[in-house]
Amino acid sequence: MNITIGDKFLIAALLILNGWLFASWGVGFSKGDWVVVTVNQKETIRLPLDQDQKTHVKGPIGLTEIEVKNGHARIIRSPCKNKVCIKSGYIRYADRLAACIPNRVVIRIVGKSHRGVDAVIG
Repeated sequence: MNITIGDKFLIAALLILNGWLFASWGVGFSKGDWVVVTVNQKETIRLPLDQDQKTHVKGPIGLTEIEVKNGHARIIRSPCKNKVCIKSGYIRYADRLAACIPNRVVIRIVGKSHRGVDAVIG
């Protein structure tokens, strides 16, 4: 297969466009400032991300323990069966989340510049 001059021009234009998009919009990793904990879609607690601490929230099936440490947050204990929320590990950037679906607990990092929803699944 031969690459024509038109193909080379198209590749160069796409590379330039990609570079411009990254320079203009960034890569989307904005610093987080707060950990927002919701239970049953209601904000229960808001923790500063710059203070190390642990807290518990009560969900429909029991207590979920949340840890904030070194600017990161994670779920460390939960009454759910598969423990996927614990295995998901630390989150630290704005608009990232970890969730214990069976216990209806969601922890989300928020920052000063909120990007909004990435996708909606219905």
